[in-house]
Amino acid sequence: MDKDSSYGGVCVAMIQRQPDVRIRHLDVVWEFDGGERILTMHEQAYSDNDSHQSPADLGRGFAITDHVSPRTNHMIALFRCGENRPSLSIDFAPVVRGRDAVQDMFAFMRIAQQRFGEIHDCTPRAA
Repeated sequence: MDKDSSYGGVCVAMIQRQPDVRIRHLDVVWEFDGGERILTMHEQAYSDNDSHQSPADLGRGFAITDHVSPRTNHMIALFRCGENRPSLSIDFAPVVRGRDAVQDMFAFMRIAQQRFGEIHDCTPRAA
């Protein structure tokens, strides 16, 4: 995350399997403005999936595991950070069998929000 990205940004981690094929394993997207709109769009897009509501400390949002798409784990949360109501969304590849993907997403979101607050000089809290 870059402090100069005042409106939003994307961080992507990829691996290269072949010279011309890159596979995205992790996406983190953040938006300062329009977080409510972004969350609503995600809620509509994933309304047919079984979603898991975010824990209260992460703000308003949900996590899903979709066993169809390449990045099967998706989470979004709308939270407060100072005067702003940013949203963070995280997509990542399947987790190792035996792990709880939903709890992993919740833990990852806590880390992402904490780091967001450090970079943007604000304290993340529930929306």
